[in-house]
Amino acid sequence: MDYREIAKKLRDLLDLDKPPVAVKFLKPGESVPEGFQVPSKKVRFCQAVMEATWGRALAVIPTELACGPGPGSFGAPVKERVLKGEVHHSLGLFEKPEAAIKCLGANTKMMPGAVSYVLVAPLELGLIDPDTVLLRVLPEQAMWICHTWAYREGNHLKIDLQTEASFCSGVTVSSYLKNELQIGLGCYGSRTSTDMDLKEMLIGIPGPLLGKVIDALEVMKKPILDSRSKRIYFEAYPEKRSSASKN
Repeated sequence: MDYREIAKKLRDLLDLDKPPVAVKFLKPGESVPEGFQVPSKKVRFCQAVMEATWGRALAVIPTELACGPGPGSFGAPVKERVLKGEVHHSLGLFEKPEAAIKCLGANTKMMPGAVSYVLVAPLELGLIDPDTVLLRVLPEQAMWICHTWAYREGNHLKIDLQTEASFCSGVTVSSYLKNELQIGLGCYGSRTSTDMDLKEMLIGIPGPLLGKVIDALEVMKKPILDSRSKRIYFEAYPEKRSSASKN
């Protein structure tokens, strides 16, 4: 695939503010390809994704992630206080540790030891064939991406919306393992640790389905532009057109 062209199409068709990010999971024994740097300090996975939108290509080691539950998303050990729910309870995110244990325990995870590195880079660089493509989007943009799943056969998406470990488990790993589009709203960790805007949300696209998503978006260009023009709204409320043109 020409990932530079695909990234350009995604940005143009959806009017994305931030570039699509490619993610690939390396198995033990696989080498980090050229063009990737291992961070010099511990970072969270959501921060690696943020840095990829800045143009950087990183190879993060699951055991070296700074986030509490993040390593577990990629099959690495998690600290005992996180496993016991104590950390998230102390942050005020759960009424009791047991609720944190239940929530985090149900998150989608890779098998223990399955991943040696997680590669994260701008899709447009074409450095990897992505297992998952991540987009930081507005709700309207997410709507159109989700509708690509319904466009040809009317299928509904099966979303497992996670409010913790959203970037890593809820979108990146879940999209890959379930081979289905996933959405995320961010989480405490990602929203406090990155430049994620209040209006942003996340979409995960499985790498093998990227072409299908692009094809559907391209043939839906007319309804996308039509909806953004607010044509029906202004036909019903013509007095609002003049005030809208002033803004």
